[in-house]
Amino acid sequence: MPDPHDDFTAYAHTQLPRLVTTAHLLSGATGDPREAAELVRRTLVGLRARWRRIPRDDVDFYVLRSLVKEFLREARRQQALPDGVLKDTSARQRAVLVLLHREGLREAEVAQLLGWSAGAVGSRARRGLAVCGGDAGRLRGLFAEAAQAVEASETSGAAQVGAGDAPFGVALDDVERRGRALRRRRRAVGAVVCVLLLLPAGVFAAGRIVGGGSAGGSAAGAVDVARSPIRIVAPGERVAAVPGVQVWLTSDGKHWSTPQRPNQFLGLADDGYASASKVGTASEKPAASVQPDRLNSSYFLSGLYRGLSADPARVEVTVDENRMTGTVLTLAGSPGWGVWYTRASLSLAELKSSYGDGGPTVTVYDAAGKVVARGGADW
Repeated sequence: MPDPHDDFTAYAHTQLPRLVTTAHLLSGATGDPREAAELVRRTLVGLRARWRRIPRDDVDFYVLRSLVKEFLREARRQQALPDGVLKDTSARQRAVLVLLHREGLREAEVAQLLGWSAGAVGSRARRGLAVCGGDAGRLRGLFAEAAQAVEASETSGAAQVGAGDAPFGVALDDVERRGRALRRRRRAVGAVVCVLLLLPAGVFAAGRIVGGGSAGGSAAGAVDVARSPIRIVAPGERVAAVPGVQVWLTSDGKHWSTPQRPNQFLGLADDGYASASKVGTASEKPAASVQPDRLNSSYFLSGLYRGLSADPARVEVTVDENRMTGTVLTLAGSPGWGVWYTRASLSLAELKSSYGDGGPTVTVYDAAGKVVARGGADW
């Protein structure tokens, strides 16, 4: 029986023209299709490796996010800006302009996709548009012309080389093979880490069993999805989240204090996903954020969620191959927003490495298991 989650090749084949076009525009519409094809190939390999973990109602979001962040990582190593439609813009300005004027996203959606503040997105959009002449309609027209050129180039190339050649220069069978190999390597590393972590606990449990201790009343083989512990707090009530870290809520946002960075504050409208006047209203768009704080050999991960009609059933944060369930704090009265937090055993190198897969990502689920909000870390 075919795996219903193993639909990567069909999805990639359908979305390939759009991905290559977007990659071409991000690269500055240089006219060299090889740069765009290589960007798409690298993105798809990483996506294939974690394909089964991507929520099926969020596939387009994760794919576009991975493509843009892969472009931004590569752009950091480039010394010269490319020629073309966006030749005088920075890489981040190009990303914002393409997402706004080609992909048709709103500024708040771009902020959510990239894990930036809406203020940062708006500023880069204005500056980038000014560099391009200040005419949004003209820029959209130039994007459309560049997209047509990509499609025409592929049509011409396919006619010359025949049907057996890779579409748009991206060999999906090679992507499939490399992605599966990458997933196997990650699983092998994860298995070794799990064995090392669980071995002491297994020895302890075996000793308990030999000594006659056993747990009763549980159904054999039962598996339950972890739900987030939810704690209702009073305004200003300080919660000892982990040793050395305190978190508290007020009506205007999240407060937290760590040994390295005491008395931090993030207001409900500070990360740009909602204006203060919309917080807690039906017009507010659901969103979530991540703020990492270093704690010696680990990280304290926390963030805001908002725009919900009820308390979340689960808040899950993903860093590379690691999934963690966060604890939720909220004020009485179901205000539609709250704070989540968890502790992750990560080094600085591991956290930086996680940005190869898009960085820390938080997903908020309702009681039915449906994704109701998502977001990522600023970087």
